[in-house]
Amino acid sequence: MPLDPAQRHQIEQVAITAALEAERLATCDDAIALFREIADLDCDDDGDVIIGMDADGHNDLMSRITIFLAANDQ
Repeated sequence: MPLDPAQRHQIEQVAITAALEAERLATCDDAIALFREIADLDCDDDGDVIIGMDADGHNDLMSRITIFLAANDQ
């Protein structure tokens, strides 16, 4: 039995909503992974995270956070 246009539209809207929610949850999972890495870093006496850099002044974690924020800035 074919769907009427209203039913088809409703199904499409539900599918779009589900896809957006899946994307949002994946983004949250990525953010949580970054936060866990930050939480595992060394802290100073005040509890502030110490983010070190290599000899060339690069920091992989900070680069990944920057890329994550740029990709998810909506």
